[in-house]
Amino acid sequence: MWTITEETNMYERQHLQILKSRITEPRRAIQVIMGPRQVGKSTLIDQFTEKADVPCSLFSADGVGKNNTEWISEKWHEARTLMILNKEPERILIIDEIQKISLWSEVVKKEWDRDTRDKRNLKVILLGSSRLLIQKGLEETLAGRFETIKMGYWEWPEMHDAFGLTMEEFVYFGGFPGLAPYIGDEERWRDMMEDSIINPILTRDILEIEEIRNPALLRQVFEVASIYSAHELSMTKMQGVINSGTVPTIGSYLKILDETMLVKPMLKYEPSAVGTRNSVPKLQTYNNAFKNRWNEHSFKEAMTNRTEWGRQVESAIGAFLLGRSVTDKFDVMYWRNDKKKECDYVLKKGERLIAIEAKSGSARNDSGYQEFKDKYKGSIVHSFIAGPEGLPLEDFFRLNFKELFKQTEKIS
Repeated sequence: MWTITEETNMYERQHLQILKSRITEPRRAIQVIMGPRQVGKSTLIDQFTEKADVPCSLFSADGVGKNNTEWISEKWHEARTLMILNKEPERILIIDEIQKISLWSEVVKKEWDRDTRDKRNLKVILLGSSRLLIQKGLEETLAGRFETIKMGYWEWPEMHDAFGLTMEEFVYFGGFPGLAPYIGDEERWRDMMEDSIINPILTRDILEIEEIRNPALLRQVFEVASIYSAHELSMTKMQGVINSGTVPTIGSYLKILDETMLVKPMLKYEPSAVGTRNSVPKLQTYNNAFKNRWNEHSFKEAMTNRTEWGRQVESAIGAFLLGRSVTDKFDVMYWRNDKKKECDYVLKKGERLIAIEAKSGSARNDSGYQEFKDKYKGSIVHSFIAGPEGLPLEDFFRLNFKELFKQTEKIS
């Protein structure tokens, strides 16, 4: 998945090759690169422009006034002017942090359509944050004019190949490449998590896009949800833990945290949509680093505590599955019966299911997993026990779920 470029000695994520391939095609669609903070979107563009055969105009909307919609048109005009002055048959316009300008999608639509009418070969790449970007402009205003490249948190093979992280280190510290050099000093690592990732997301990224009446409550919801990752927790119990806010507000904030790829309230799998909607959510972080920002157990303490390490492995598996669900387009759920027997993760795509049980080596009954397989064997195409007692994590974290869901032969 990774290569090292001789000139820059930088690792290249697979998304770079996707972008290169698409940008060489005839001008058909705006390329939109989406992903949460600190996953390498800007680095991807630096790597792309460094070796691009076509002239590029690169701008960032970071620091531009929220209501300054003219800024986009001005930068677009600059790129057009350079094409004319230099008699260029083709140029690439790149705008980073596009979502920070209000009504950006309407301006982009106007300028893109103008170039289309004028048969101007100005290709466009936009960068923005996660699924909030889609919801705030792409689908409504730019329908039919864009395609996406979704960048998620770094996975195990990437963190291992780029920084030499062991599996245990990846499980605990998660997939933030910029924080890998700090894992040897956990206090410093937690400070960096807070200052470079969590604070900017909660106090800038979300507030620039969503109207949050109680930012302090949003932070409390995020902290509690992260601490309880891989645990079921009703909205009422969460309200009790936080001792603030209303259940509807907490639920709405969890939805925003899901849209920004921080924490997801996973629903219980039920064939009935009503049963699913009424279920108690199982909280799950998109990156295990969020869970361990507030963990009272250090890395070494967590590794030597069988119960705690079991929670760590389960949460890391869930984070991996959530990341893949965004790119591979499937739902991540859980299952529990009336006797509290549970199947840790249920992947759903159409009518097809994949059952997954996390086993870290601790003495844990997997009868819920077996019962789920028996109950829904007509829909299950694959099932895995992930961990030392089943499929090793090194192999599990390399699974291709797109291909698994495509297979017609059901395997139990």
